Amino acid sequence: MSERKVINKYYPPNFNPLEAEEAARKVSKKLKTMNKDSTTIRLMTPFSMRCLKCSEFIPRSRKFNGKKELLPERYLDTIKQYRLSIKCPRCNNMISFRTDPKSGDYVMEIGGVKNFVANTGTSENSSETVDEALERLERQHQLEKEEANKDSTESKLEQVEKRLVKMQQEQEDYENLEKLRRENVARMKRAEQLRNSTEDAAREKSTEDEKKAEEAFQVRVTESRVRSGSTHALQTDNSSIPQKIQMKKRLKSNPLGVVIKKRKN
Repeated sequence: MSERKVINKYYPPNFNPLEAEEAARKVSKKLKTMNKDSTTIRLMTPFSMRCLKCSEFIPRSRKFNGKKELLPERYLDTIKQYRLSIKCPRCNNMISFRTDPKSGDYVMEIGGVKNFVANTGTSENSSETVDEALERLERQHQLEKEEANKDSTESKLEQVEKRLVKMQQEQEDYENLEKLRRENVARMKRAEQLRNSTEDAAREKSTEDEKKAEEAFQVRVTESRVRSGSTHALQTDNSSIPQKIQMKKRLKSNPLGVVIKKRKN
């Protein structure tokens, strides 16, 4: 049994594991899609549509796991056409649409309807011949030339009028701006004057209050001084009364005022 379980394998000298892995992936992909007419891909809806079975709205660029089929028809015998199929997310109804290289758009086939159909104008001109198309283009070219000539003659006057109107509008705007600026300056001056007047009035009031307070303080000081002086005078008068009495007694005993000195022994 051990001989059948071979662990070692032979690798040639020119073996590259990256190339071998890539080749294996290509072979597996071919085997998956070789016998299938359609391939499963991840796609986004190219336009908004509505399901005909349940009226479910499917917006543009919604992601689906759909199928891609190559159609046998060719546009101009060279360009391939594909059919793309998805399922409605609500009722699981099959919705298919194919590519249209002629209009550069998609054509709805079964299961749904477009919410917006572009008007390319191919149905009106599908029956006209090459000569009719050339004549139509010549007429359009002539009409465009005539309109261009008319516009060139009238465009100069219109340009001058537009310039005049623009200049007048700019002048009016400038005048309005100047008026607003002057009004703002005058308003600021008035506010400054009012503020200065209020500050002066407050300053004058404060100085008057200070003067009144100083005067009241001086009056109070003088009153206190007068009161203190009167009390001192009364005290001095009371103290000098006995001295006066003694002087009177001396004058009575010695009316001539002779001073007698005592001799020392």
